[in-house]
Amino acid sequence: MDIYAQITILFLIMLIGGYARKKDILNETLERGLSNFLLNITLPLLVINSFDFNFSKDMFNNIILALIYSIIAFIIAIILSNIIFNRVEVGRREVLKFCGVFCNCGFMGFPIIESIYGKEGLVYASIFNMIFTILIWTYGVRLYGGKSSISNLRSLLKNPGILSVIIGLFIMATPINLPSVIKSVIEIVGGMTTPLSMIITGSMMAGISLKAQFKNKSMYLGIATRLLIIPLVLYIITLAINLKSVPASSIVIIEAMPVGATASIFSQTFNREKELSAFSVFMSTLISMITIPIIVGIVV
Repeated sequence: MDIYAQITILFLIMLIGGYARKKDILNETLERGLSNFLLNITLPLLVINSFDFNFSKDMFNNIILALIYSIIAFIIAIILSNIIFNRVEVGRREVLKFCGVFCNCGFMGFPIIESIYGKEGLVYASIFNMIFTILIWTYGVRLYGGKSSISNLRSLLKNPGILSVIIGLFIMATPINLPSVIKSVIEIVGGMTTPLSMIITGSMMAGISLKAQFKNKSMYLGIATRLLIIPLVLYIITLAINLKSVPASSIVIIEAMPVGATASIFSQTFNREKELSAFSVFMSTLISMITIPIIVGIVV
């Protein structure tokens, strides 16, 4: 499936969510319940499923490289987001930082990487997704909920997002094969994450003032940061230190994805700037129809 088809699917699912909100099938209470279900059930299962691939010793070095590149990519994204949004008012600042750091690496990143680099690329995308998951449940939660959300190691280890990474790593590193029935349940329920997140985002979009958000200059700065600034800076660094390889290119392309729908889900869960985050997801996904092919053309 090509890039444009993937993005079109996103918008059509969002439209279904918007229709459901306009017809009062969905409301704010249901949005919050679905958001909690997504964050605590479907998203962790999606993460576990992403680690279910055949591990080859020949790929070990590239997997380590992908891990290092992913960490570097997130460090760069966090630093740039802190610099760029430092003067934005408190409240919006934290949401824009989140939008700058956390992309749509699952629904859009995975299939696009697979279409370019095949199953090998998916392995590196899964490694990126591992770091993404750890950070979104630590740094991401901290942005929205404050230090108390990750105040101690015990509560962090009980977090479903972190637990899913630990379970996924165990499955990947051991010869244990889950029963086919369990695998199917994990795959089916985890597969609900993308359509559910898009439906929730579309529902949120139906309840916001589009006119007010179109005038929000900081939002456009956030979108430019996510779609262009971060991936281009990362690409320049890989060229400067001669890191051009399939693992490195995979990470750069993933970093060119639009704002992840998790931004609007977290905003709903923590009741922080819901309109800004939902519209950032919408607009960045729309604009990415132009920017992703450009970045892919440069990198590949």
